[in-house]
Amino acid sequence: MTDRLVQGPLDGSYLVPVLGSLRRHDGLTVKRLTTVPGGQVLLRLPVIQNHAVQTGLKPAEAAVEVIVQQVAALESPTDRIIADAVLRLGLYVERYRAHRISRRALHQLTAGGLGDRRTALLENWSELHAALDERPPTGQLAGEHTLRARLEREVFERLGAALVNPEPAAPSAAASRPVPSSRAQTVDATAAGTVIVVGGAAMDHTWRIGTLPAAGRSTVAMEFTRAPGGKGVSQAVAAAHLDLDVALIAAVATDDDGREIEDHLAREGVDISLLHRVDRRGARTPATGIFELPYGNSSAAVWRDDVELDTAAIEQHADVLATCDVLLLTFELPQSVLRRVLDLVASASDPPVVIVTPGQPYPNPHQVSPLLKQIDYLVAHSWELEGFAFSDEAKYDPELLSDDLLSRGLRSLCLLSVPDGGSIYERGKATAQIPRLPGRVREGSITRDAFCAALAARLIEDRSRTEDTFLWAAAAMASFAASYHETPTARPSRATVDKQFDEMPRHAAG
Repeated sequence: MTDRLVQGPLDGSYLVPVLGSLRRHDGLTVKRLTTVPGGQVLLRLPVIQNHAVQTGLKPAEAAVEVIVQQVAALESPTDRIIADAVLRLGLYVERYRAHRISRRALHQLTAGGLGDRRTALLENWSELHAALDERPPTGQLAGEHTLRARLEREVFERLGAALVNPEPAAPSAAASRPVPSSRAQTVDATAAGTVIVVGGAAMDHTWRIGTLPAAGRSTVAMEFTRAPGGKGVSQAVAAAHLDLDVALIAAVATDDDGREIEDHLAREGVDISLLHRVDRRGARTPATGIFELPYGNSSAAVWRDDVELDTAAIEQHADVLATCDVLLLTFELPQSVLRRVLDLVASASDPPVVIVTPGQPYPNPHQVSPLLKQIDYLVAHSWELEGFAFSDEAKYDPELLSDDLLSRGLRSLCLLSVPDGGSIYERGKATAQIPRLPGRVREGSITRDAFCAALAARLIEDRSRTEDTFLWAAAAMASFAASYHETPTARPSRATVDKQFDEMPRHAAG
């Protein structure tokens, strides 16, 4: 008598279309197994029916466990990596995290759609294999089409055969269940390379116009965009694209804009567990109206609705702030918050590198002058620092201004002048010059945010700073600016910055 549970040839090839359907959307889930065409074929497999009887699980729940077990038992590490990613199992999250796979890639692999998972797989192909102590097969992966059209099908053929003829050995307990996707969004404050950004989050409404209209007049915008913004958001996303583990401390309301900003950050690989969510009735997430003029000049109006960080919110994250590797701050924070953050990290046993950008200068910068000695790198434009000058001459002379700031304890001043490059002033060292940026790079908030994120990346690798540190940060400025002006929501990868760095002129002083 034929066993009615066996539904096809023993090579398992008939299961390939079913497994292919399971990779879509959220990947392998109990719900998807019960709704996908052909799912019942999987549920009637003897190995799944037996597991359901032994564990008391429902057939779909048993199927999830069995498939995860068989993926973990595949002989080829490449097969395991591909199946884990496209089915969104999360088998190797902890190993990937320990191997310093970026938070953005982890989020794509464990919480993204199929396209995101494939992208992360392709962009991190060698690193994912290295995390499993393996080398990728030579010349196997050519691109997304090869992955989708050939490699995934071949993996499913081998997985189907394993499900029809399973190995008797039981898998390890660690591989028995998928790792929840939310685990990829937890800060590991002791991990090397952790960056914390404390700044603003807002919904940006940007109009590109030729000229600002006079009072009582209007103009036609050439383009309009609405997107998550704020210097905190921008710097955090830039850091994530440079493969850093980055978390953002910022205030958002629990309205639609706040949720959109959270979703944006999570998609980009930024840890959102430290966000301060204001749940006050009627509270609305801050918004910014930006009029962007030619050549990167812009004017803006900011509306906060009292949704911003306070010292009580900062105290909740004192341990994380004190144990991160690099801290990014802006003057868009209330002065009391800036003071408290700097005091917390100054008292740490191994303080992080502190990088600060003015963004929006305080009305009276002299009130924060005593904090300069707690800042490692101040990244600014000259006009933003005019309020710190004690003489009219210093307002127009970068050398005098830098001497004054350094004499009050500031360690390094990075004066940027896009696209002309910039100058780096440090106590006891000759002034270093950042060369003119290549291409048609225009000034914009993203250029400085990219510089700060890139500076953080290089200082994590070597706090002592090499001669190429600022040059690589300048390459990031050029890459991010070019990407932004092509597509405002786009951000380049670290590989793009590396390529730009290789093409930069080598006359910057170290």
